[in-house]
Amino acid sequence: MAAQLDAYAPGARVRVVGLVKAARHNGTLGTIQKEPAPEGRVAVALDGSGKTIAVKKENLEVVQPPPKDAPKTLARHHQLLAEFDGSRDPETLALYYHVRDKAFDAYDAAEYNAQMLRYYAAGITCVAVAPRRIRGNEYLLVCLRYEDLDRNSLCELGFQCMRSFCGVCILVKRRCFVCGRPGAPTCAR
Repeated sequence: MAAQLDAYAPGARVRVVGLVKAARHNGTLGTIQKEPAPEGRVAVALDGSGKTIAVKKENLEVVQPPPKDAPKTLARHHQLLAEFDGSRDPETLALYYHVRDKAFDAYDAAEYNAQMLRYYAAGITCVAVAPRRIRGNEYLLVCLRYEDLDRNSLCELGFQCMRSFCGVCILVKRRCFVCGRPGAPTCAR
C-alpha cells in the first residue's frame, strides 16, 4: 500500500486517461501537485497548459521515467527509404511514422490531404518543408509541430531522413498529385 501512496506523491509524473466529461485531457501528461484529497481526487498540473485539474486516481497512469543511464538510441533503416523510393505505386505518395502503432505507413494523395487537414484542426502546424534526395529522386520532408511544445518528441521519420526534428514529419514524393508524374507541376487533369 505504501508504494501505491508514493505513486501519487507530489512531483510524481502521470498521464490522464479515461475521462468522459473532459476527454480532451486524455493522454495529457502532468505532475501531481499535492497529496490526494480525502475523496480521492488528485491535483494534477497539466504539461504545457498551466492548468491544474482534480482527477480521480483511477483516471491516472503513473509514468515511470526512464533510468538516468538508459541510452537513447534510434536506428537507421536504409531499406525502408529504399523501398519507398523504389515504389511507383500511386498509393505510396507520402511516408509517415505512426507513433501509436510504432510503424511506418504510406498515404495516397487524398489521404495525405485529409491528414494535413486533421493536423491543422488539432493545432499542429507546418513549420518547415525541407528538400530531400534519395537515389536521385526528389522529396519534400514536411515538418509539423504541436502548438504545445511538450507534445513534440524526436521524429522517427525525420531521423531516417537525416534531419533532427522534434514534431511530426511526412516524406512526400515530388510528383503531381493528380497524374503521378515525377517532378511534374500539378497537371490540369
